[in-house]
Amino acid sequence: MSHSHGFTGGLNPAQWMALRYFGQANPSVCTVMRFADFYGSSRGTASQSISALVRKGYLVRRPSPEKKSSHILEVTDAGRVLLSQDPIKYLIRGIEGLPASKVADFAESLEILIRHLFKEGDGDDMAIEPSE
Repeated sequence: MSHSHGFTGGLNPAQWMALRYFGQANPSVCTVMRFADFYGSSRGTASQSISALVRKGYLVRRPSPEKKSSHILEVTDAGRVLLSQDPIKYLIRGIEGLPASKVADFAESLEILIRHLFKEGDGDDMAIEPSE
């Protein structure tokens, strides 16, 4: 269900992931390369998602103050409005609504699942590039 909600607001899940990243990240890491590294995707895939967000008016490229050949990506006002309607908030509210007695068990189970995914996802056979 959470994944299905990722196809809202005219975005796909990869674009939502990028918009969330740039909405929360420190400006010094708001580049295509840093986004790709953070999410473990190729720069090409990251660039496709970012380019779509720029075309849709949710991100804007600004020249980097530190490196003239680089750009910093910023969320636009339209992007902030869209982030306020982020479909992942339904999941977050559900997690926040867990009884206090279940939070530690949930956190431990989630950590085990994440470690398993990282371990299993080390092979190239798991690498699937999202489309625009």
